Amino acid sequence: MLCVLAANSPDSDIIVLLFGDRWDFLQHHRGITHSLVGTAFLALLAPLIFYGIDRLWARLRHRAPKTNFRGLLIASCLVTATHPLLDWTNNYGIRFFVPWNPHWSYGDLVFIVDPFIWLVFIVGLLLIWWTRSEWRSRIAFVSFAVLVAYWGALGLAHARALAQGREAAQQIVAPNGESISRLAAMPTLANPLHWDCVFETDKATYRFLVALNGQTPNGRVVRYAKPIGPLASALQEVSGQKPARVFLGFARFPVAQLADPSCATQTLLQLADLRYTEPGRSRGTFTLDLPVDCPDQAVSGGR
Repeated sequence: MLCVLAANSPDSDIIVLLFGDRWDFLQHHRGITHSLVGTAFLALLAPLIFYGIDRLWARLRHRAPKTNFRGLLIASCLVTATHPLLDWTNNYGIRFFVPWNPHWSYGDLVFIVDPFIWLVFIVGLLLIWWTRSEWRSRIAFVSFAVLVAYWGALGLAHARALAQGREAAQQIVAPNGESISRLAAMPTLANPLHWDCVFETDKATYRFLVALNGQTPNGRVVRYAKPIGPLASALQEVSGQKPARVFLGFARFPVAQLADPSCATQTLLQLADLRYTEPGRSRGTFTLDLPVDCPDQAVSGGR
């Protein structure tokens, strides 16, 4: 029970939802409880609680304590550390150095829900349940070895996707005379041969699909120009609002557009994180629509 609770303890930041809204949760999720200092604190807290309860129960029952604090601490440290490590491997990201540095780090190796990893450990658990005790530790070891090998293969695929993505991105922006400032290749659901490539230039943010199996991707290149003129003014208008401030602090590749720039009184400023979706397509906390005053001249985010 200690290992189960300790492994999931970094997600205790969900308690924020009891006192705030989804923007409070987005602001604090994968923050202090997933950082180096937070993980260390939680790894120590769990065995202290178990050890303290056992000593109290032993005193009430007039017997000697049964728990070994050192063993509890070692187990807690190992399993608690796996949580931020696994979270780092996907493209949601993690902030290792909160509260000193809010910088996000992204492994970009696995999709946020990877069915292959689930399959490996579900099969491993079923085999452990059905086999003799002397084989159980070997099955557990093999399961973790398969996971590490899978990560290694994804690491190679990720490096290749980055190289292909950068080459394609150069061809995309060359006619416009744009320079690439940053680029990421991110996994797709259940297909390690297809990667989403998102990159930013001095003029726009782009997204397209990279295929590692030699097939030709669908060819669709999404482009959102950097906010200028009325769109930039609309962003400035909402910059002080909590949802916009939190969203833009979280978004890795933020893009924006005006839903109806030629309106009469108000329109919607639509924000999105291009690594997940586009403006105007509802995806929970990955998009945000805010009412703003109509601009003086018609302009949209651009594609």
